Amino acid sequence: MKRTTVDCGDYSRPGLIILFAALLASGCSSRKDGPQVEEAYVARDGVELRAELRPDAPIVVTLTLGERVEVVEHKQRYVRVKTAVGSSGWTLESRLATRELRWKMDQLLQQTRSEPSQGTYRALHRLNVHLEPYRWSPTIYQLQEDEGSELLRHRLVDRLSGPPEKVKPPSAPTGLDDWYLVRTPNGRAGWALTTGLYSTVPDEVKQYAERKRITSFFALDAVEDRRQPDPKTTWLWTQIDRPKQQHDFSLIRVFMWSRRRQAYTTIKIERGLTGFLPVRVYERLVTERGTGPGFTITVEKKGERVDRTYLLSDYRVHRVEEKPAGPPPPRIRFVKPAPPQQPAKTGIIDRVAGWWSGG
Repeated sequence: MKRTTVDCGDYSRPGLIILFAALLASGCSSRKDGPQVEEAYVARDGVELRAELRPDAPIVVTLTLGERVEVVEHKQRYVRVKTAVGSSGWTLESRLATRELRWKMDQLLQQTRSEPSQGTYRALHRLNVHLEPYRWSPTIYQLQEDEGSELLRHRLVDRLSGPPEKVKPPSAPTGLDDWYLVRTPNGRAGWALTTGLYSTVPDEVKQYAERKRITSFFALDAVEDRRQPDPKTTWLWTQIDRPKQQHDFSLIRVFMWSRRRQAYTTIKIERGLTGFLPVRVYERLVTERGTGPGFTITVEKKGERVDRTYLLSDYRVHRVEEKPAGPPPPRIRFVKPAPPQQPAKTGIIDRVAGWWSGG
């Protein structure tokens, strides 16, 4: 009987044993995970890293918004981080965003990117901008005194001591908080308490506010006056008669400059409304009544929401259309992104089989 031989190449039995041991060792070592890097992102522009944990320490580097860093050390409210180029230094932990916070910030931005501005509002003092409309929500930006931001939405929520899923037993609300969703100067979106913001409506018009909060405002047109150095803006604003309401405004008012009186006068006012943002403004509205600047508001009427459209023409404001309102802006939701696909790990048996087959 003829014996069949298998060509094992130049490998002897001892060589095969050594090779198998090496493959086993490498396979085992590949299963050991190294230390996990704590990843973070810079949450605002101009974050300074200092060489030591003291206010007069030299500045190592200034970081930009969105820059990735590795957290090396924690100490109370501060962290020491390392940049991609190897620079390291200390900064406040609140100036950084974790990976989870970063993707939530990105989703909030994407969901609100196309929303129209409802006016520019400035901070009365240093004001924290939060990811969600709750005092315990992470701070993603801090408005400095008189720094401006664009108003997008309003929301009234219960004031809670912490996230309901983390507070056991759940605490009862201690009041209500009014929040504005704003677009910050660095292009981010977040929530700020309404009590810390004020509108940038000029004082010569704001004096007619009668101590009611201006909840949105817009420039509709302008009046030329030879006795004035610049054209005088025609203003539209909405107001709320009292704070902490579920709706966004209860009054609209349009002001136009009077050449004869040399002062602003009211050319349109509607009270007793249950109105909702956003207000939409048009530079040129074409209607059967004429053509000119216009705007649309959404109000509740007999339990249903309707859109009312107005035209500014011949120094008057005319209501030209009323129809059922479209859907309100969608509720902001955070969806955890799918984890990136990891390459399949090769086991020791697969390695030996691959080697044996010449793969």
